[in-house]
Amino acid sequence: MKMITTVVSMMLALPAAAQAPALEKVGGDVKALVQTLKKDVKEQKDFSIARVTNIWVEQDCQKVTFEAGGSNVSAPIALESKTWVEECDDVYLPPGGSMCVPRGRRLMTWDNATATVEFAERGTPAVTEVVEVCLWGRSLSGKVKKSPFKYNSTEKDGRITLTLKK
Repeated sequence: MKMITTVVSMMLALPAAAQAPALEKVGGDVKALVQTLKKDVKEQKDFSIARVTNIWVEQDCQKVTFEAGGSNVSAPIALESKTWVEECDDVYLPPGGSMCVPRGRRLMTWDNATATVEFAERGTPAVTEVVEVCLWGRSLSGKVKKSPFKYNSTEKDGRITLTLKK
């Protein structure tokens, strides 16, 4: 208990030292000084929660090639995406100003996914087709990059299904 009291006293003494007139206002009464300082801290909100200034999402993409006469289903594809956040602390400056001091960048989420690409129907199995699979955050997508045919793409539970447009 003594340690907590000492720490609190030291924390309260720092603003008091910076504002010597505050001691004169309360007439040397320590309890009144503590109440005044608590009120000042509450009004100025000296310690606030960090503010997010930027968010970065790393996208992971891999290309899958379906050879002529080959399988209509790809091997499992491992993907990972990281989301980074940059924060800063607001430091209040008198009179009524503030400055945001950067905390730096930290990893917020690290998402992993395993995907497979499957052709529900293929235009002609005699041509080579290339599909790009991407993970952006938690979002998985597939896009046909090279093919003489047009396909609709649907994703469910890590399986990307390509259906021939008619």
